[in-house]
Amino acid sequence: MGGALKESLERAGVSNAGAMAVSFNAGIALRRGEFFAGLFILAFANGIYERIASNIADEPVWSAISSTFGISILIWAACWIAVSLLIRLSVEPLTRNDLIIGLAVTVAVLVPSAKASWIALTGLGFYVLYCFKPGSLGHRAGLVILAVTVPVFWSRLVFAMLSDLILQADAILVSAIVGTDRVGNTVKFAGVDDYLYIAPGCSSLANVSLAMLGWVLFTQALDRRPTLKDVWWGLAACAAVVLINVTRIALIGLHRDQYELIHGAIGANVAGFLTLAAIVGINLIRVRGDTVTRP
Repeated sequence: MGGALKESLERAGVSNAGAMAVSFNAGIALRRGEFFAGLFILAFANGIYERIASNIADEPVWSAISSTFGISILIWAACWIAVSLLIRLSVEPLTRNDLIIGLAVTVAVLVPSAKASWIALTGLGFYVLYCFKPGSLGHRAGLVILAVTVPVFWSRLVFAMLSDLILQADAILVSAIVGTDRVGNTVKFAGVDDYLYIAPGCSSLANVSLAMLGWVLFTQALDRRPTLKDVWWGLAACAAVVLINVTRIALIGLHRDQYELIHGAIGANVAGFLTLAAIVGINLIRVRGDTVTRP
């Protein structure tokens, strides 16, 4: 039957049916990494669209672009790393399960809710982890995909459930630095009979989730084998960003007359830069000169 097919193709003007079949199969095989990368981009873009649109509506376009649409540069870097790892995957054909997960992600994207896209992206991350052995490009990409969903979705969900405890923890730390009384998530201003309210937007949890993302990026993007020391350095990055955030709030408590400066755009930009520098710097110190590669 195969010979008859080849003869038929040759009669139709196709001189090398075998080469055509190999090329067709290779085309399918090349698509697996790109297929996963496309699903990631699709789900991420749909999940982040509302936030970008809101940022553009609230600020001038150039201001929104310069602030990376209010989304940490670490998140954008993670997206680039995840896609680059996926498209470097070796030639493998798509499977039926790949198509099923692709259909599920596509359906989730069609749902008019960003939450559906983030949940689908989480599922995609776990599926990619399942498909590839630990240490491989695909497995590392799966970890990065999962890490991306933490600051953009899961940390917000955790905060919604545990906001009182998280804000009170921030307040305890701020109170210890300022040296004044605390009531719930409010801290008394130094020298003033009034209280500073720590709002959800001031929580340290968002920065901790970024520190976790940064740790995953440095441990998975580089071709090196993670060790137990990496965990301690990751915790050090988390502690550093908490300290930066708490110190900023404490400065407000100590200098109420400088509230607009510290809490406003200037204070936010300085704190954001210090947070990014702490995350990148601590992880760079850890990996600098480290030549331990994956087996």
